[in-house]
Amino acid sequence: MKTRSSHRSRAVLAVITAAMLALTACGGKNSAKDPAYLSGINPDDYVTLAEYQSIPVEAEQYEITDEYLTSYIEYLLSMNTEQVEVTDRPVQTGDTVNIDYVGTKDGVAFDGGTAQGASLTIGSGQFIDGFEDGLIGHEIGETVELPLTFPEEYHSEELAGADVIFTVTINGISVYSTPELTDEWAAAQGIDGVTNSEEYRRTVKADLEDQARESFESDIEEQAVTYLTDNSTFQQDPPTEMVDRLTESFTNTITQYAAMYGTDLAGFMQTYYGSAEDGYEQDIRDMAAETAKQYIIFQAIANRENLNISETEWNTALSTRAAEAGYSSVKEYEENEDAEAYREYLMVQNVLEYLVQHAVVSAPANETDDSAEE
Repeated sequence: MKTRSSHRSRAVLAVITAAMLALTACGGKNSAKDPAYLSGINPDDYVTLAEYQSIPVEAEQYEITDEYLTSYIEYLLSMNTEQVEVTDRPVQTGDTVNIDYVGTKDGVAFDGGTAQGASLTIGSGQFIDGFEDGLIGHEIGETVELPLTFPEEYHSEELAGADVIFTVTINGISVYSTPELTDEWAAAQGIDGVTNSEEYRRTVKADLEDQARESFESDIEEQAVTYLTDNSTFQQDPPTEMVDRLTESFTNTITQYAAMYGTDLAGFMQTYYGSAEDGYEQDIRDMAAETAKQYIIFQAIANRENLNISETEWNTALSTRAAEAGYSSVKEYEENEDAEAYREYLMVQNVLEYLVQHAVVSAPANETDDSAEE
């Protein structure tokens, strides 16, 4: 199978959006001549662009067939199972029973062998051999005596290999039931505009089509950025100030992600980026340096193709952004957030959209073709 260099770009792009948004929280850095920002440099002094209007990529946009839609809806239904009481039959494998039980050895209850209102799924293997099977065929309200033997390797020395008797009362039986796609069920999901099963199907299909399109475009973006990074020529490294800014932003952003996963920055970088224990800081800086190159490439394309944000667009976007961030005015937003970084973010979105529209897309070669090439 072919291997692409895109997982490097994939790792970087996975952070770009979060990092750029995080950059808007740095506050007060808006100098038009600051080399930490694209507005403070001339990208043509740094990079000679590769051909960017017809970048070759391999990507496939998946069709949401009726068969796939039905299968996916069945999956959604399975995620909404409900526990239903059963009163008209005895216990079967797969049932969940509510039980009281007392375990005795030589007529004396042993520690840990007594419970009331315990929940047990028959067939789960939660109890020792014979306990669950011994309840099959018995009715609600029955009390069953189960003579059993603990395994020799049981962790308790007192009970290892011991003969015991469990006295079990069955209080209730229930099963997990998967709902059917009915008009009533669809309407109860609280989805705007959905009052019946057909509308539910259309809504789910539209969501899946959106996801397929986003995945398709993301694949093109990743390959296009990798192509540009690999084939453009840099006359000089990005400004140190820009790399410093992005390094700080990446560090803050990844630290937040690490906390969400219950670890620290070093642990997160080791687990998800393969960093050495004492090398994660350099890895973050390397990521920032590569991203700085990508920013400069984007800015060079934006300058050539008139993809920068106009003042009218900028004022509208800034007002919206300020309101979304909870500020009472644009001025207050600019005093507390990094508006220049947000301008960069909007420019990058324009360039990525341009690259997707102008890419030369072909279907991925199948594995047989790849094997032949290899």
